Formats: sequence, C-alpha cells, structure tokens
Amino acid sequence: MRDFLKKWHPAVIVIVAGTLFTRAAFFMTMPFLAIYLYNEKGIDPAMVGLIIGVSALTGTFGGFFGGYLSDRIGRLPVMTVAIFIWSAVFVGFAVADLVWHFFVLNMLNGLCRSWFEPISRALLADVTTKENRLHVFNARYFAINVGAAVGPVVGTQLGTSNSTQAFYITAIAYLLYALLIVFTLKGYSKELKGGEERKFSIKSAIGVLLRDRVLAFFLIGNTIVMMAQSQMDTTLAQYIGNAPQFENGVKLFAYLVVTNAITVLLLQFPVTNYVRRFQPMNALRFGSFAFSLALLGFGLSTNWVFLVISMVFLTVGEIIVFVMSDVLLDDLAPEHMRGTYFGAMSFRSIGFSAGPWIGGLLLSTFGFEHGFYVFGILTLISLLSLPFFQYGEGIRKTLLEQQSAST
Repeated sequence: MRDFLKKWHPAVIVIVAGTLFTRAAFFMTMPFLAIYLYNEKGIDPAMVGLIIGVSALTGTFGGFFGGYLSDRIGRLPVMTVAIFIWSAVFVGFAVADLVWHFFVLNMLNGLCRSWFEPISRALLADVTTKENRLHVFNARYFAINVGAAVGPVVGTQLGTSNSTQAFYITAIAYLLYALLIVFTLKGYSKELKGGEERKFSIKSAIGVLLRDRVLAFFLIGNTIVMMAQSQMDTTLAQYIGNAPQFENGVKLFAYLVVTNAITVLLLQFPVTNYVRRFQPMNALRFGSFAFSLALLGFGLSTNWVFLVISMVFLTVGEIIVFVMSDVLLDDLAPEHMRGTYFGAMSFRSIGFSAGPWIGGLLLSTFGFEHGFYVFGILTLISLLSLPFFQYGEGIRKTLLEQQSAST
C-alpha cells in the first residue's frame, strides 16, 4: 500500500476512492428510479423515459462547457461546484412529488454529472504519465463497478423502488466526497490547473472540435452505442420489473445490476489487456457489437439464465467502450485542450437522452408482454454505430500515415 501511495498522485487516490464510495451510493438509487417513478408515482413509461433521458440531454452541452471552463480556470473549482450541487439534487429526489420536479432534478443530475465526470478523467490524465493512463482509467472504472456491485443489493434491502431513504444516504455520500476533495486537494490547486496556461476562446475550442473528423465519427458512433447502454437503467428496468414472465422482477433486476458489476470485476483487466492490441476505434466496434448481442438476448430471454448471459455480453461491451473511449480521447486531445475534449464526449449523451425515450415509446407501443419487438428494434439501432467507428479508424489511419511520411 505504501508503494502504491508513492506511485500515484494524491488526486488519483482521492478520485478513485471517492468514486468507489459515491458510486455505491449512486447505485442504491438511480438504477431503481424508473421503477420508482412508474410504480410509486404512476407515471407513464414513455414519460418515465423522458424524465430519465433529460439528464443526458442537459449533460450533452453542459459537459463541453464544463470541460472548457476547467481548461480555463482549473479542474478543482468546476468539480467542487458540481459535486456540492449534485449532493443537493439527491435530497431533491427524496422530497419531489410532481412530474416537473423530477424533470428539473434529473436535468440538474445530468448537468452535475457532465461537469464532474469528464473533468475528473481529464484531471487523472493531467497528473499521470502517458504509459500509466490506461492503468489509472482502469482503476477508476474498477472502482465504479465495485460500487455497482454493492449499491443495488443495499438498495434492494432499503426498498429503493418504493422508498426515499436511500436518496438521503446518497446525498450524504456525495457531500462527504465533496469535502474530501476540498480539504485533501486544496494544497495542489496550482498543480491541478487545466492543461497548460494557454488561453483560448470557446469559439476557437468549438472550431478545433469541428475540424477533428476522427472525433466527429467517434462521437456519432458513441452516441448510438449510448442509446443501447441507456436501456439498462430505463427500458430493461421497467421491462424486467413488470413483464409477466418474470417473478419478483424488481429483485431480479437488482441481481442483474450486480451481475453487471461482478462481471466487470472479473473480466475488466483480461478484456482490456486483450483489446489494447487493437486500434481504439476497432476495439469500439467489438464493444458495440457486444451491446447489440446483449439487447437481442434480453428480447429473447424467458428466464433469468438467459438474462444473466445477455448481461455478461452487455458488460463486455461496456468495458471495451468505456475504457477505450478514454484512451482514444487522450490520444486525440491536445495537451491544453484535454478538458475540452473529454467534455466534448458529453455530446454522446444525446444517445443517453434519446435512448430511454425511444425505449419508453416501444414499451408503450408493444407492452411488457412483447419484449422481442422492443429489444429487437433497439438491437438494429445499436448496429448502426459500426460503420461510424470504421470510417473514423480509416481517417485516423490516413492521418497517421501522412504524419509519418512528413517526418
């Protein structure tokens, strides 16, 4: 442990530890929000999809602006403001009652997440050598899924799908994380400024992003993949919780979330060590295809065994997409614009926003008895990401060849 503390920057230790702590609290509540809104508040599935999806919509543009600010004024001020507000949002979920309350709260939830998450990843890259960044990104993702393994089980015991107690616990966890950041990292504030001391306007930042064609194809493909990934906490949650062929659906869904987390803990390092031999865009194609197989499997499943197998496929896709996306962005980003690039990945949240709404419409149209049609259509949508990753890799390969020839 002493060698570990010496090897990593204190910011890495704080963020990884805080991520483990807060994600356990997060997964006590948010995976069950769709069930809570439908069962306890009587909100229509399509409307539930809109409420869940609106967080991603606000995060779409909020992430870019937050990343830009972190490059201009530093990572810590933006992260600190975001996480304090985030804590208050979970208190709001506990006391909210009306539909518009949940809309506003989930908008703020998405905004805080889009500011804090990309900027924390950019900060990890700032304080870590290039050869160690994959290990650091892996450590953060590992912490997320340790929390995800614990949170749903605790949430089920607390009755999160029909109670508000867990929201208060989550709020306290995020408040403690905020205080940990403030008091532990305040002595490193100068060191943790964004990138280089090079000032640039938001207009010039947008211009750089628009000219980066590899980034454009990556974001489009990733947006489509996120439509698939977003189904887990929304469409799949409502489907498993209410489909007549599944008994104790809420508990079954909680176990599927735990399966997701445990699979990450077991397979994350073997999978990432295997796919790192491929170019990031090609690895993302593998991950996207795994998502598609998982969605098809959910639609065909009639018992928990096939649901678990499908969740394993979804998890493998999730491992590849989430880790390799960070690696690709780190490769693409200029040093002084790392926060802006990581913030730009929030544009993929359009998929997180549209996905729950599309899934909710499909559930409203076909009902809980016809999962094959719901998830079959979602599978076809997910497959649309493959050509975008292929085109992006082709452009990236050409650019690298041109750079090699010029040198």
